Amino acid sequence: MKAAQIAGYSKTLEVEINSIDIPSITSTQVLIKTKAAGVDPHLVLAITGKVKLFDHYDFPLTLGNELAGVVIDVGASVMDFKVGDHVYTMPPLDKMGAFAEYVAVDAAIVAKMPANLSFKEAAAVPLSALTIIQALDILAAQQGSKLFVSGGTGGFGQIAIPYAKSQGLFVTVSGSGSARDLANRLGADEFIDYETQDYTHIRRDYDYVIDTRGASEISKHMKILKPGGTLLALSAGPNARFANRSADLSTGKKILFSLLGLPFDGLAKWHKKSYDFLYVQPNGQQLAAFTQYLEKTNIKPVIDSEYTFDQVNAAIAKIATGHSRGKVLLQVEDGGK
Repeated sequence: MKAAQIAGYSKTLEVEINSIDIPSITSTQVLIKTKAAGVDPHLVLAITGKVKLFDHYDFPLTLGNELAGVVIDVGASVMDFKVGDHVYTMPPLDKMGAFAEYVAVDAAIVAKMPANLSFKEAAAVPLSALTIIQALDILAAQQGSKLFVSGGTGGFGQIAIPYAKSQGLFVTVSGSGSARDLANRLGADEFIDYETQDYTHIRRDYDYVIDTRGASEISKHMKILKPGGTLLALSAGPNARFANRSADLSTGKKILFSLLGLPFDGLAKWHKKSYDFLYVQPNGQQLAAFTQYLEKTNIKPVIDSEYTFDQVNAAIAKIATGHSRGKVLLQVEDGGK
């Protein structure tokens, strides 16, 4: 089968399409024939080695964090899926593997696709859906609270905004001026054009901030939180709170993450606010719940662009710009919809 792989860390973001064996499955796994896969910013971090602290990859590594496809084989212990089921999933970030014609994953992290979505649309969902579900859980977000999402019109925001609204939150997003219409279509209560507006001068009463931009924006985000508010970062870096919540981390790693987070925690304490970090985890039950949400609301993800499998390098280059409006997709099977 074809698979998009890297042989090691690289700053060039170059990916090779190789021919490898179709994976075999264990008794608890399903084998999925991939129709489409999502392309996300984590791939850039993985290729360049910026998530070494979290993930130790075995090379060559097949890339890809989310996919939709058809079950073609099930393990002997799998009861919830059968051959022919249309499914979607987010493989573990330390293994990836979605950029391949066939993917073997544990059934516990797989869910049936929403009936109202095509394979391409479904492939745009898992990573962002699990991220916003887990983010709001960590924040213990309450109805009527105010949430700011930096860069909220990309692949994450197109799922996060409508879901956060469905949970009763007031949602503000930032983006370039040309993304205003998209933010409005997604249901954002407020849009801030970062090219012409300084959001630290507009509102300073947010209960929560979800940061997608990284460490460079942390100090600005602290300013717009109300006292006691929480900044949840998706890429800036781990801290003690994250380390203590992660049961599978070694003691050494918990100490390391706690030390790395001292500048963020110190800044938050100075402002009388809190800093936290999320490294999203696969979860079939959460994804199944999101399936019900999508079917009930008939919400569909916004697609920025689509690439054929042979254009995988162009797809990754696109996501690396940070300027996508909606989700970037990779069509793994020719003609797959």
